[in-house]
Amino acid sequence: MAGITGGGISVRASTLAARLAVLLLGACAEAEDPVAAPVTATLEEVFAVEAVLQLGEDPADSIAEIGDFTERRGGGYVIGDLFLPRVRSYDEEGRLEAAFGRFGDGPFEFRQINALVETPSEDIVVLDLRRARLTFLTSSLAPDTSATFPATLLDARALGPDLLVRMITGDPEERLFARPPLLSRMTAPELELVWSSYERPFSDSERPYWGAFARFPIAVGGDSTFVMSGLEYPVTIIDGAGETVGTLGTPSDSFRPIQVLELGAFANPAAYGTTLREFLGTFDIIDRIDVVGRHLVLTRARFDPERPLPPFRVLHTSLEVYDRHTGTKLYEDVPLPTGSKVLGGGRSLYLLLDRDFPPWRIAKLRLLAED
Repeated sequence: MAGITGGGISVRASTLAARLAVLLLGACAEAEDPVAAPVTATLEEVFAVEAVLQLGEDPADSIAEIGDFTERRGGGYVIGDLFLPRVRSYDEEGRLEAAFGRFGDGPFEFRQINALVETPSEDIVVLDLRRARLTFLTSSLAPDTSATFPATLLDARALGPDLLVRMITGDPEERLFARPPLLSRMTAPELELVWSSYERPFSDSERPYWGAFARFPIAVGGDSTFVMSGLEYPVTIIDGAGETVGTLGTPSDSFRPIQVLELGAFANPAAYGTTLREFLGTFDIIDRIDVVGRHLVLTRARFDPERPLPPFRVLHTSLEVYDRHTGTKLYEDVPLPTGSKVLGGGRSLYLLLDRDFPPWRIAKLRLLAED
């Protein structure tokens, strides 16, 4: 039963001990093997250009500036105008297919388009921050339904069959805001609350002024949500049930963190030694998180010192690439062309080559690590 024995030691036991020793040695070697450092590379070394799309325009309905961008499941794109209350859909080649929207407070009118979401049924959901409203359009941009919230709606994403909405509750006219979780999962189109998660990692009293500069970029991959403050690492990972299950992300050595300011610092620039205009150019933020296949792409940015009044202008500067399943950083400090703007992810990463002037050309970039 104990196996063949010799010299008082079981052969089976000695074999087991030998195998255990090999495993222990392998584990030690693996533990001592350092994790590969992220690579600093050019954009061309990290991405391949699949196509450059030039968006078609109706001369009587020109784009003011490219705003929110969504890659459609069946091919093509939906784009919200940054300044005009217009939603436009395009085919895979960038040809204009449909447009919808006008300025106003009535049904199916918009004041400010802040986010676009495509549902699994290929309908389009438009988030209007100024009206605290979600408007549902059909896949061809025909009006369907709408709902107004007693909250400030800031962003939205598709999460499985549901919507993930970033919002702040409270009374904006009284400047009284509660501190609930920022992310809410809601069924679509019923908009019934499933869960709420992720509180702000700092308060206004702890970090004066940070609220004015903080972005809370979010991305969804599968049933996982990735979110961060934009001012501080790491990225928080939330599962489909709303539970925090981990973090990922570390700043590169070149990332400039924001200072902790004193309340009233900009009221007396002579005493503090800087003005708001000067301060805007001293730190970096993460403005976007985008899922590209099995990877996560973070867009690093800075505030434009030439626009020292809200809403502050954000200038995209470089990228970081992570394996979103392991959390390993593959690339950092990947420089972006001056004047370009990351629009979104999906099957590819989409880069607006000149954010300020038409013709509006979008580079469709394939992440080489996906190959």
